[in-house]
Amino acid sequence: MYPAAPLALHQIASSSKTSGRVQDGATMSGKSPGKSSAKREAMTYRAFFAARWSRFVRENFDSPEHAAMTFGVDGSTARKWWDGSHSPSGFVVGLAYQNFPAEAATTLQAQE
Repeated sequence: MYPAAPLALHQIASSSKTSGRVQDGATMSGKSPGKSSAKREAMTYRAFFAARWSRFVRENFDSPEHAAMTFGVDGSTARKWWDGSHSPSGFVVGLAYQNFPAEAATTLQAQE
């Protein structure tokens, strides 16, 4: 007895398509209601945190290069932080709290 043949690409594609019916609150596009608003909210927070991180970097480091050396990232990455156009990865935020706890707590935590 031989194992079943793998599905051809067109079979996989057709089996994953939605039937176009609304089921369990899904919309015709297959997305659940509110998904785009959650993404928009996350993106808004991401931009907010990029500005907050930029403030932290500018207040605690002499230059983007100084921040790059401290966190072990490329100079271009630190320049984007400095400019406020990008947020850091989680490990960098963790290092900030580990190595600069008071400064990170003051600048990065949400204000109540």
